[in-house]
Amino acid sequence: MERSLTTIEACIREVRIDLTESELKPHYERAYERAQEGITLPGFRKGKVPIPIIKQRFARDIENEALETIADAEFRSFATQEKLRVVGNPALTDIQKSPTGVSFTIRFDVMPEFELGAYRGLVVERPVKNVADDDVQQEVDRICLRAASFEPAEQIDGTLFLATISMHELDRETSMPIIGAEPREERVFLEDDNIDMNLRSSLANTKVGDAFTYVAETQDEKEQPANYRVTVTDIQRVIPAEFTNEFVSMVTGGRFTTTEELRGDIERQLQEYFEQATKERVEAQIIDQLVKTHEFEVPEPLVHAVIHQLFDDFKKRNEGAPGIDKLNVHELEHEFRPSAERIVRWELIRDRIVEAEGLAITDEDVASAAGRFGLQEDQLRMIMRQNHSVEDQLLAEKAVRSIIDYAIVNDVIVDSEQTAI
Repeated sequence: MERSLTTIEACIREVRIDLTESELKPHYERAYERAQEGITLPGFRKGKVPIPIIKQRFARDIENEALETIADAEFRSFATQEKLRVVGNPALTDIQKSPTGVSFTIRFDVMPEFELGAYRGLVVERPVKNVADDDVQQEVDRICLRAASFEPAEQIDGTLFLATISMHELDRETSMPIIGAEPREERVFLEDDNIDMNLRSSLANTKVGDAFTYVAETQDEKEQPANYRVTVTDIQRVIPAEFTNEFVSMVTGGRFTTTEELRGDIERQLQEYFEQATKERVEAQIIDQLVKTHEFEVPEPLVHAVIHQLFDDFKKRNEGAPGIDKLNVHELEHEFRPSAERIVRWELIRDRIVEAEGLAITDEDVASAAGRFGLQEDQLRMIMRQNHSVEDQLLAEKAVRSIIDYAIVNDVIVDSEQTAI
């Protein structure tokens, strides 16, 4: 047997495996035995046809069909002996038969080799924000707004109004309504920050029955914006609910009975949110620095798997959106690829740090995670035995905490107007 390994690219290898007829013979014998189980011939029961007769009748077909299985078995043996860190599924790219034997050419991906750079002593900024009265009041206002009542109004004279409008698209050349096009009805809440500023401005001070021309905003500057003739068909004044003890008891199902109790809970939740956002911000800085200082090629099968995961997450987040079911991963692959490559590169770096630090999941780690997940420790251990990805995730979190412990963290105070968190 001869084996020759060639490097094609940073993470791509190709091996040629040459087997002689004598080396192929044991493989062929096993193939005959497997084939025997399903062969029926006159005078013999199924599975009882003698091997010599099978060879005489079906040798060429059985041996040809066995070649891929032989290639797979020989490649697995080769990869084990050479301690290759194979990624994805190897591809059998060529089979060459000769009077003396068979040559297999197999292309495969491997984990990249790279030198782990400095990961201790990284400098990061930790945004620190304490909950202010204004933060709590903004959330109270949102709660009251979600429970608002409505009353008819003649004119829009502020932002606490809900307008129903009929939008008829105009022909770009004639500026006349497109014949046969059905008008689109929409409800617009003027307090919504996501509303097109042009539309908000045009609706100011309008009355029921008023009409105006509206040019829609576009995401692409090169895209021709659509023009509409907009008619206001209904106006409702939005009246936020009054923040009283009775209201608090109603919206919380009796969990809180006073406004101060709910304010206290809002403050607690906001502080937890700010702390979680701070944690994510610090981790993002750590990841950014390490990814930038470790440049190496990443295996395509890993990138491809992450692209599919990002695409699935994208579809779930946008479930129900027009046309979302018709999208396929290939149409958005170029958009997801940079993020996928970053994720894979970071995971490979992180795994090397876990190895360098000798990190492992301890009883204390399990107890802490069980508390966070609301599980008993035995339950979590059982889940970890059944699903190794859970232990991998805990180990990944431990690696990040370890890097942060080594980092130089500078606190930066932020206020409500800043977007650091």
